[in-house]
Amino acid sequence: MKQLMQRYGKWLNKRVLTAAGLCLLLAAAIVTNVLVNKNKATTEKTGTQNAPEVTQVSAQSGTQTNFFAAYRDERDSVRTQELAYLDAIVAQGADTETLSDAQQQKLELVNAMETELTVENLVRAKGFSDVIVSIHKGNISVVVGAETLSDEQVAQILDIVLRETGKSAENVKISTAL
Repeated sequence: MKQLMQRYGKWLNKRVLTAAGLCLLLAAAIVTNVLVNKNKATTEKTGTQNAPEVTQVSAQSGTQTNFFAAYRDERDSVRTQELAYLDAIVAQGADTETLSDAQQQKLELVNAMETELTVENLVRAKGFSDVIVSIHKGNISVVVGAETLSDEQVAQILDIVLRETGKSAENVKISTAL
């Protein structure tokens, strides 16, 4: 037994345990996400909901509103999980390199969340009914709740995104939800 521990003991260091723990947390999150989405699909098929009903002006408007609400819910859920994973790494007291990396990732995530919210609110202030901004690995996607966008509207949105993010125009994609 002692020989086995010496032989395999090097594999059971803090990094491996941290990685294994993260893999288990990620697997649990994926299973939870699948189960929640399965329950949502079942709820949509049966027509029963626990949430209050919303009066819809038209089917297209309701679909658009549902898209934006569902996207925000999913984004918030994923971000909460990501922050929990990073908090778990920090709480475990990993080595300084891993700890520093986790804290850096957490800071980047929080900054992205703040920038997304700021850009969304500024675009809404320009008169758009709804907007979603997603910042991931230097790329920015903007989905606007409009049927079409004029060149002037695209320029306004692009100006806001470039000013608030500091990224270049080739990293920005603007589209409509309809």
